[in-house]
Amino acid sequence: MDYNILGKTGIKVSKLCFGALTIGPLQANLPLDDGARVISEAIDRGVNFIDTAQLYKTYPYIKKALSQRSIKNVVIASKSYAYSKKTAEESLYEALREIDRDYIDIFLLHEQENEYTLKGHYEALEYFIKMKEKGIIRGVGISTHTVAAVKAASKMDEIDVIHPLINKNGLGIMDGTALDMIEALKIAKLKNIGIYGMKPLGGGNLLSTIDECFDFVFNLPFLDSIAVGMQRVEEVIS
Repeated sequence: MDYNILGKTGIKVSKLCFGALTIGPLQANLPLDDGARVISEAIDRGVNFIDTAQLYKTYPYIKKALSQRSIKNVVIASKSYAYSKKTAEESLYEALREIDRDYIDIFLLHEQENEYTLKGHYEALEYFIKMKEKGIIRGVGISTHTVAAVKAASKMDEIDVIHPLINKNGLGIMDGTALDMIEALKIAKLKNIGIYGMKPLGGGNLLSTIDECFDFVFNLPFLDSIAVGMQRVEEVIS
């Protein structure tokens, strides 16, 4: 397993990030033990980075997987649609409580679209920044399916991490092409923002070209990590 430093956070993450959405109730809805077993297999094979979100309802799987081994260096990133101090606080402490940790490595504003959505959620971002100052969060940022949000976030010194959609065909990018996203992410990397991508297989629509898809994302030098959803132990092994 290769590892990179997630931009200015200084956090060391595996090049492959475990995308937890797929094991939870929104997708495979695996029994708790089965989902935890998939995460555990990934950890045993060198993955030290897990991506989740309040919406995914996968915190219990992560808690169980981590409780089964004495590993302290697993990096967890979560996200929420928080827009105010109150909703931000609720989403943060839900994550801490349900994962059973006293800090979380990365907390992101979920699915930001442009400078206007960032402004609309800025009160929540301010709260996350204050929690970062207290050591409860190690890095803050956004997840997005748009080029516009990457460009807007790159102009904000307070953004540590961007989690963008990127795949070889640009499937799912709402306002441009894969090339447009690449150019925006290059600028973000120049600002030392940590970048970990999502949906390298286009939400499963590019499975027929899986090798090409992974070659594409793993050879993008500005991606510190790439989140991949896995539902079975066999998928982790392969």
